[in-house]
Amino acid sequence: MSNPWTRLNKLLAPGAKTIVTITTVNTDGTSIVTLRSGDTIKVQGDTVSVGDKAMIQAGRVVAKVPGLAFYEIEI
Repeated sequence: MSNPWTRLNKLLAPGAKTIVTITTVNTDGTSIVTLRSGDTIKVQGDTVSVGDKAMIQAGRVVAKVPGLAFYEIEI
């Protein structure tokens, strides 16, 4: 089991984190991802399979995340 302090620091790392869907995994170590807005971008990392959700930060795939439903509620 990893150190809890190290795990907390990873969560608090600088830079915005974005949940994306992996569209294509390239052979050069990059992936094409689709943002919630529908835009696609190229990021570093090829550890998450096509169709899965991932978290990206600073142009890199950080981790695979569960594909949970997204709801937006206006108040």
